[in-house]
Amino acid sequence: MSDWAKPVLPVLGMTLLLTLQPFRGLAMNDDIAAQVNAAFTAARQDNYELISQLAEQGASVLPYLKPWLQDEHEMLRLQAVALLTTSTDPAAIPLLALALRDPLQDIRGRAALALYEQHDPLKLAERPEVGAALRASVDQGNDAAAAILLLGYFPGDASLKTVQALNERAGDAQTELATWAPVVPVRLPVAVSLSRLGDRAGRLTLLQTSADGSLAEREFLLSVLRELDSPEVLHALATGTLNDVSEIGGGVPSGIQPQRRLCDLAVVSFVKRLNLPVNFMVNDQRQFTPAEINAVRQEMVNRLPRG
Repeated sequence: MSDWAKPVLPVLGMTLLLTLQPFRGLAMNDDIAAQVNAAFTAARQDNYELISQLAEQGASVLPYLKPWLQDEHEMLRLQAVALLTTSTDPAAIPLLALALRDPLQDIRGRAALALYEQHDPLKLAERPEVGAALRASVDQGNDAAAAILLLGYFPGDASLKTVQALNERAGDAQTELATWAPVVPVRLPVAVSLSRLGDRAGRLTLLQTSADGSLAEREFLLSVLRELDSPEVLHALATGTLNDVSEIGGGVPSGIQPQRRLCDLAVVSFVKRLNLPVNFMVNDQRQFTPAEINAVRQEMVNRLPRG
């Protein structure tokens, strides 16, 4: 072999490798697209086994779900949304925004909850199209707590008008954040959203509910502590929950004693929300002692101004 050819061959080999890589990637993409289409075609015949396997592909299936979110068969749209609900990939956001406008409330609610649970609301707030989709969804009749709460991250007259209109028509309607969460009046997440949007009436509702709301209402507020941005409300809620030993669901299995209490949920929620320094173990499975509860109360006084 000539000396001049020796350095050229490795370069040719690398060039060939780089040239072939896009075609290999394209083939892989075509394969995933074929898998998605095959899975949903089978689901149209009530065979959902292949769709369950798609979940193992992770974010790679996301680019191929849009047509199925717009399919005329609601069960296929439900399956497409189900694949989106566990993804934290930003590529899922525009697809979930599309699903927010679905004619079926179950799909709209699932899409809102996925946005709420899997994506940072402050990042969502940087995307005006998501705010527009949320407003259209709520105006369309979506009263899922997640959709209402997320609107509080999109300041402006448009969001305020949508939430206020929902408040006026809500009546005695109820909602929930998730199937495991307490059922509460629609007007409670509305109040949370209004308060974030600067509405004083919404904040007053939160103050009153924190003091004398039902057990379910105060449990709900603890579960959405991330959305409460008013120190005044946080202190009021702490006063109304850290002393309450009423038993609630969740935490330990049913029938096992001691059961979880509202004050236990309050300890976990405030420590996590405010990053309070405490010298005891904090988890969802235990009851806290009066001294531990008092330590949380004192840290809130020390670290959180009242207004």
